[in-house]
Amino acid sequence: MKLVYYKSDHGNFGDDLNLWLWPKIFGSDFFNKRNDIAFMGIGSILMGNSKFIDLANESDKKVIFSTGVRSINENFNFDESWDIRFVRGPYSALRLTKEANNYIADGAYFFALLPEYEEYLKLPKKHKISFIPYFKSLDKVDWKSICDTLGWNLILPTNNDVEQFMKDIVQSEQVISEAMHGSILADALRVPWKRLRFNAHMYEGERVSEWKWNDWMLSIDITENDFIEAPVLRRKKWFKISKSAYRKANEKHVIEKLKHHENTPFMLSTDEVMKTMISKMKTEVEAFKSKYF
Repeated sequence: MKLVYYKSDHGNFGDDLNLWLWPKIFGSDFFNKRNDIAFMGIGSILMGNSKFIDLANESDKKVIFSTGVRSINENFNFDESWDIRFVRGPYSALRLTKEANNYIADGAYFFALLPEYEEYLKLPKKHKISFIPYFKSLDKVDWKSICDTLGWNLILPTNNDVEQFMKDIVQSEQVISEAMHGSILADALRVPWKRLRFNAHMYEGERVSEWKWNDWMLSIDITENDFIEAPVLRRKKWFKISKSAYRKANEKHVIEKLKHHENTPFMLSTDEVMKTMISKMKTEVEAFKSKYF
């Protein structure tokens, strides 16, 4: 299988999870089998006329397995060499297949099929609240200083240690995350979560960001997209002169918003939703193995 995914030079947990997870689901030699097949898993990489589609088209067969459509503006013209097993959520399904039913959830939930999943859930809690920034927001403010001020634990999405990242989440009583996959893994690990809007929605574009979040949240039957709103401050003239002043102003702004996070509810999918997803995921794994191995 030739994995097609987004790779950051500095690492990004949600995307890097592909390398760790799929060999555990399908076998340690997963990426050494069937080199005629391109495999698209976790990530919002379904974009018309993109390098991801081009890379996939280098293979005879292309498989979409939980992938997300990046935005409502994408257009696709897939031939019979594309096998759309399922996508991330109803928005992705509707845009890709014209029907809003060929979805389960984000591929990160397949972690729940692993034998060690139950052991993770038994780990003792160490942190009241953990915060996870978006990987493109790490240079905007001093997140360690912010979390220290609030008495929170900081979990970086770029530590290149998938297992430690998940342990840090499950050992938290609650998670606040700017990164979507921070919230997704918190949900999969049954840790209540809430979203911060700081820089990700501005970096990606608000329409893209909200499409992605709503696509995932609807897949787990959460219809209210509540969040803490603390957008990056606009650069005033004197901020352009002093970058440190701009950084400090943003830190003060974020701290003030996060101090009042109680105004935004924590969220968590129901146990029934998780049970249904797990059943569907097991079925998809067996169907995939039967067809390709």
